[in-house]
Amino acid sequence: SKYTLNYAKADATSFKEQLEKSNAVFSKVNVHFITDADALKGNIEATFKKVAKEAKPQDLFIFYYAGHGVMSMEAKNKEFYIVPYDVTQLYGAEDALAQKGISGSELQEFSKNIPAQKQLFILDACQSAGALDAVAMRGAAEEKAVAQLARSTGTHWLTASGSEQFATEFSQLGHGVFTYALLMGLQGAADNGDGQITVNELKAYLEVAVPELTKKYKGTEQYPSSYGFGNDFPVEI
Repeated sequence: SKYTLNYAKADATSFKEQLEKSNAVFSKVNVHFITDADALKGNIEATFKKVAKEAKPQDLFIFYYAGHGVMSMEAKNKEFYIVPYDVTQLYGAEDALAQKGISGSELQEFSKNIPAQKQLFILDACQSAGALDAVAMRGAAEEKAVAQLARSTGTHWLTASGSEQFATEFSQLGHGVFTYALLMGLQGAADNGDGQITVNELKAYLEVAVPELTKKYKGTEQYPSSYGFGNDFPVEI
Protein backbone atom coordinates (compact mmCIF):
# COMPACT_ATOMS: atom_id res chain seq x y z
CA SER A 1 0.00 0.00 0.00
CA LYS A 2 2.89 2.40 0.60
CA TYR A 3 3.62 2.28 -3.14
CA THR A 4 0.07 3.02 -4.30
CA LEU A 5 0.03 5.70 -7.00
CA ASN A 6 -2.95 8.04 -7.12
CA TYR A 7 -3.33 8.43 -10.86
CA ALA A 8 -1.54 5.59 -12.71
CA LYS A 9 -4.81 3.77 -13.48
CA ALA A 10 -6.49 7.03 -14.53
CA ASP A 11 -3.49 7.72 -16.78
CA ALA A 12 -3.65 4.32 -18.48
CA THR A 13 -7.45 4.43 -18.83
CA SER A 14 -7.43 7.90 -20.39
CA PHE A 15 -4.66 6.98 -22.82
CA LYS A 16 -6.55 3.84 -23.89
CA GLU A 17 -9.77 5.83 -24.38
CA GLN A 18 -7.95 8.47 -26.40
CA LEU A 19 -6.67 5.83 -28.85
CA GLU A 20 -10.06 4.11 -29.06
CA LYS A 21 -11.88 7.29 -30.12
CA SER A 22 -12.70 7.55 -33.79
CA ASN A 23 -9.27 7.81 -35.32
CA ALA A 24 -8.62 8.11 -39.02
CA VAL A 25 -5.12 6.62 -38.67
CA PHE A 26 -6.35 3.12 -37.76
CA SER A 27 -9.04 0.94 -39.30
CA LYS A 28 -9.11 -1.12 -36.09
CA VAL A 29 -7.64 -0.82 -32.60
CA ASN A 30 -6.88 -3.99 -30.62
CA VAL A 31 -6.40 -3.23 -26.93
CA HIS A 32 -4.79 -5.35 -24.21
CA PHE A 33 -5.42 -3.54 -20.93
CA ILE A 34 -3.72 -4.83 -17.77
CA THR A 35 -4.12 -3.12 -14.39
CA ASP A 36 -3.60 -3.60 -10.67
CA ALA A 37 -3.40 -7.21 -9.44
CA ASP A 38 -3.38 -8.53 -13.02
CA ALA A 39 -0.25 -6.50 -13.81
CA LEU A 40 2.22 -9.29 -13.07
CA LYS A 41 5.33 -10.12 -15.06
CA GLY A 42 3.89 -13.39 -16.40
CA ASN A 43 0.70 -11.73 -17.65
CA ILE A 44 2.58 -8.86 -19.28
CA GLU A 45 5.03 -11.25 -20.98
CA ALA A 46 2.18 -13.48 -22.19
CA THR A 47 0.47 -10.45 -23.72
CA PHE A 48 3.65 -9.40 -25.53
CA LYS A 49 3.90 -12.94 -26.95
CA LYS A 50 0.24 -12.85 -28.06
CA VAL A 51 0.85 -9.53 -29.86
CA ALA A 52 4.01 -10.94 -31.48
CA LYS A 53 1.93 -13.80 -32.94
CA GLU A 54 -0.93 -11.61 -34.16
CA ALA A 55 0.78 -8.39 -35.34
CA LYS A 56 1.38 -7.79 -39.04
CA PRO A 57 4.25 -5.74 -40.55
CA GLN A 58 1.82 -2.96 -41.58
CA ASP A 59 0.52 -2.54 -38.00
CA LEU A 60 1.43 0.08 -35.41
CA PHE A 61 2.24 -1.35 -31.98
CA ILE A 62 1.98 0.98 -28.97
CA PHE A 63 3.06 -0.04 -25.47
CA TYR A 64 1.98 2.36 -22.73
CA TYR A 65 3.00 1.97 -19.08
CA ALA A 66 2.04 4.09 -16.08
CA GLY A 67 3.49 2.96 -12.77
CA HIS A 68 6.67 2.75 -10.78
CA GLY A 69 10.05 2.60 -12.47
CA VAL A 70 13.40 2.11 -10.84
CA MET A 71 17.06 1.89 -11.78
CA SER A 72 18.80 -1.14 -10.28
CA MET A 73 22.10 0.15 -8.97
CA GLU A 74 23.75 -3.25 -8.60
CA ALA A 75 27.25 -2.98 -10.08
CA LYS A 76 26.80 -5.91 -12.46
CA ASN A 77 23.21 -5.04 -13.36
CA LYS A 78 22.65 -1.31 -13.92
CA GLU A 79 19.26 -1.62 -15.54
CA PHE A 80 15.92 0.14 -15.59
CA TYR A 81 12.87 -1.87 -14.53
CA ILE A 82 9.15 -1.31 -14.77
CA VAL A 83 7.65 -2.54 -11.53
CA PRO A 84 4.72 -5.00 -11.63
CA TYR A 85 2.07 -5.21 -8.93
CA ASP A 86 3.73 -7.85 -6.72
CA VAL A 87 7.05 -6.03 -6.26
CA THR A 88 6.87 -4.91 -2.63
CA GLN A 89 10.30 -3.31 -2.30
CA LEU A 90 11.69 -0.88 -4.87
CA TYR A 91 15.14 -0.42 -3.39
CA GLY A 92 17.60 -2.84 -1.82
CA ALA A 93 15.97 -6.05 -3.09
CA GLU A 94 17.81 -6.50 -6.39
CA ASP A 95 17.11 -10.23 -6.78
CA ALA A 96 13.36 -9.78 -6.35
CA LEU A 97 13.40 -6.86 -8.78
CA ALA A 98 15.25 -8.91 -11.40
CA GLN A 99 12.85 -11.82 -10.87
CA LYS A 100 9.54 -9.92 -10.84
CA GLY A 101 10.34 -6.69 -12.70
CA ILE A 102 10.62 -6.20 -16.46
CA SER A 103 13.89 -4.64 -17.55
CA GLY A 104 14.59 -2.21 -20.36
CA SER A 105 16.53 -5.00 -22.09
CA GLU A 106 13.50 -7.30 -21.90
CA LEU A 107 11.26 -4.57 -23.36
CA GLN A 108 13.78 -4.17 -26.17
CA GLU A 109 13.67 -7.94 -26.82
CA PHE A 110 9.86 -7.89 -26.97
CA SER A 111 10.08 -5.02 -29.46
CA LYS A 112 12.36 -7.04 -31.74
CA ASN A 113 9.98 -10.01 -31.66
CA ILE A 114 6.90 -8.01 -32.69
CA PRO A 115 6.54 -7.84 -36.51
CA ALA A 116 4.82 -4.41 -36.54
CA GLN A 117 7.14 -2.05 -38.42
CA LYS A 118 5.86 1.02 -36.56
CA GLN A 119 6.33 0.87 -32.78
CA LEU A 120 5.93 3.39 -29.99
CA PHE A 121 6.86 2.72 -26.36
CA ILE A 122 5.61 5.22 -23.75
CA LEU A 123 6.82 4.93 -20.15
CA ASP A 124 5.29 7.23 -17.52
CA ALA A 125 7.50 6.17 -14.64
CA CYS A 126 10.27 7.48 -12.42
CA GLN A 127 13.81 7.19 -13.82
CA SER A 128 12.31 5.92 -17.08
CA ALA A 129 14.99 7.39 -19.34
CA GLY A 130 17.12 4.56 -17.95
CA ALA A 131 15.29 2.26 -20.37
CA LEU A 132 16.79 4.19 -23.26
CA ASP A 133 20.30 2.98 -22.37
CA ALA A 134 19.31 -0.58 -23.26
CA VAL A 135 17.53 0.54 -26.42
CA ALA A 136 20.37 2.72 -27.68
CA MET A 137 22.83 -0.16 -27.33
CA ARG A 138 21.33 -1.90 -30.37
CA GLY A 139 24.13 -0.24 -32.33
CA ALA A 140 24.58 1.61 -35.59
CA ALA A 141 24.64 -1.53 -37.73
CA GLU A 142 21.15 -2.58 -36.70
CA GLU A 143 19.83 0.95 -37.11
CA LYS A 144 21.25 1.03 -40.63
CA ALA A 145 19.54 -2.28 -41.43
CA VAL A 146 16.25 -0.90 -40.11
CA ALA A 147 16.66 2.28 -42.17
CA GLN A 148 17.02 0.21 -45.34
CA LEU A 149 13.68 -1.52 -44.79
CA ALA A 150 10.34 -0.13 -45.94
CA ARG A 151 10.05 3.62 -45.53
CA SER A 152 7.29 3.09 -42.99
CA THR A 153 9.63 1.51 -40.44
CA GLY A 154 10.26 3.35 -37.19
CA THR A 155 10.59 2.60 -33.48
CA HIS A 156 10.32 5.37 -30.90
CA TRP A 157 10.48 5.61 -27.11
CA LEU A 158 8.98 8.43 -25.02
CA THR A 159 9.83 8.48 -21.31
CA ALA A 160 8.56 10.72 -18.53
CA SER A 161 11.76 11.58 -16.71
CA GLY A 162 15.55 11.37 -16.64
CA SER A 163 17.33 8.25 -15.37
CA GLU A 164 17.86 9.96 -12.00
CA GLN A 165 14.59 11.89 -11.94
CA PHE A 166 11.21 11.16 -10.41
CA ALA A 167 7.97 11.40 -12.39
CA THR A 168 5.37 13.59 -10.72
CA GLU A 169 1.59 13.37 -10.39
CA PHE A 170 -0.62 16.29 -9.34
CA SER A 171 -4.11 16.29 -7.84
CA GLN A 172 -4.82 19.54 -9.71
CA LEU A 173 -4.42 17.66 -13.01
CA GLY A 174 -5.87 14.30 -11.94
CA HIS A 175 -2.99 12.67 -13.81
CA GLY A 176 0.72 12.16 -13.84
CA VAL A 177 2.10 15.31 -15.44
CA PHE A 178 3.70 13.44 -18.36
CA THR A 179 0.47 11.66 -19.31
CA TYR A 180 -1.56 14.87 -18.83
CA ALA A 181 0.71 16.58 -21.37
CA LEU A 182 0.60 13.51 -23.65
CA LEU A 183 -3.22 13.58 -23.67
CA MET A 184 -3.25 17.31 -24.39
CA GLY A 185 -0.83 16.71 -27.25
CA LEU A 186 -2.94 13.92 -28.75
CA GLN A 187 -6.08 16.05 -28.46
CA GLY A 188 -4.51 18.65 -30.76
CA ALA A 189 -1.99 20.72 -28.81
CA ALA A 190 0.95 18.94 -30.50
CA ASP A 191 -0.33 19.52 -34.03
CA ASN A 192 1.91 21.80 -36.10
CA GLY A 193 -0.95 22.79 -38.36
CA ASP A 194 -1.20 19.90 -40.84
CA GLY A 195 -4.07 18.16 -39.03
CA GLN A 196 -2.10 15.11 -37.99
CA ILE A 197 -0.04 14.41 -34.87
CA THR A 198 3.14 12.44 -35.42
CA VAL A 199 5.55 10.92 -32.91
CA ASN A 200 8.09 13.69 -33.50
CA GLU A 201 5.43 16.36 -32.97
CA LEU A 202 4.50 14.66 -29.69
CA LYS A 203 8.18 14.58 -28.64
CA ALA A 204 8.59 18.28 -29.36
CA TYR A 205 5.40 19.17 -27.49
CA LEU A 206 6.27 17.06 -24.42
CA GLU A 207 9.76 18.57 -24.21
CA VAL A 208 8.16 22.01 -23.73
CA ALA A 209 4.94 21.18 -21.86
CA VAL A 210 6.25 18.79 -19.16
CA PRO A 211 8.91 21.18 -17.75
CA GLU A 212 6.43 24.08 -17.88
CA LEU A 213 3.72 22.14 -16.00
CA THR A 214 6.08 20.77 -13.34
CA LYS A 215 7.57 24.21 -12.75
CA LYS A 216 4.07 25.66 -12.37
CA TYR A 217 2.78 23.06 -9.92
CA LYS A 218 5.97 22.00 -8.14
CA GLY A 219 8.54 24.73 -8.67
CA THR A 220 11.11 22.41 -10.24
CA GLU A 221 11.20 21.07 -13.78
CA GLN A 222 10.86 17.46 -14.88
CA TYR A 223 12.42 16.69 -18.26
CA PRO A 224 11.07 13.89 -20.45
CA SER A 225 13.46 11.92 -22.65
CA SER A 226 13.09 10.19 -25.98
CA TYR A 227 14.93 7.97 -28.41
CA GLY A 228 13.98 6.81 -31.85
CA PHE A 229 15.25 5.47 -35.14
CA GLY A 230 13.66 5.01 -38.52
CA ASN A 231 10.86 7.21 -39.76
CA ASP A 232 8.29 9.42 -38.06
CA PHE A 233 4.62 8.39 -38.35
CA PRO A 234 1.19 9.77 -37.32
CA VAL A 235 -0.63 8.45 -34.24
CA GLU A 236 -3.64 10.78 -34.35
CA ILE A 237 -5.59 12.79 -36.91
